[in-house]
Amino acid sequence: MRFLIVALAVIISAPAMAEVTLTFPVSIPQECVELAQREHVPILITNRYEATKAKIKLYRLSNSDPMVLGCKQAVGRLKAAMQDQEAIASTTRK
Repeated sequence: MRFLIVALAVIISAPAMAEVTLTFPVSIPQECVELAQREHVPILITNRYEATKAKIKLYRLSNSDPMVLGCKQAVGRLKAAMQDQEAIASTTRK
């Protein structure tokens, strides 16, 4: 689920990411695809509701599972990259 598109759900609902505009559909990180299939989460998130559901599901899963841990790390990297892009875009606009 490209890491459960939960990464994207995290980005959508995170207060620090309030300025980031996200257009749907969004695919999950590649590291999350196998986990998403196992947990019956769509690989392509088409709206905010699906993103929120995926986020909640990911964070309820145990970190003792290596797939879950890897997916959460991928989501964190994706979130940081989106924040960096938004910061660059906001400095360019000024």
